[in-house]
Amino acid sequence: MQPELWIGLVEMRPLDRKAYGAAGAFVDILTWASNPAEYRSKAETIAATLDLYVVAVEKELPLSARLANGLPSEELEDMISRAEGNPNAIIWGTFHTWNFDTA
Repeated sequence: MQPELWIGLVEMRPLDRKAYGAAGAFVDILTWASNPAEYRSKAETIAATLDLYVVAVEKELPLSARLANGLPSEELEDMISRAEGNPNAIIWGTFHTWNFDTA
């Protein structure tokens, strides 16, 4: 299967919560992948560079499928423009953090 741009919602947690200043975050990640496993692997790669780890990945799918549901946001348009010409791109959007664990 040929790689294409994929997007998903990734839940991340910090390796060192005190240094990060939050319990975790949700973020959209856009990257080139051929399947959900490859997408998750790339999300884990970028998370590790930020001293975070991936807890869960939701709604991962080819970007074309996401765009079929409507127009992209300005942030997503920017992410797409940065990723289109770079097959090694792993682009993240806004981190939506939370400070307390629910459990």
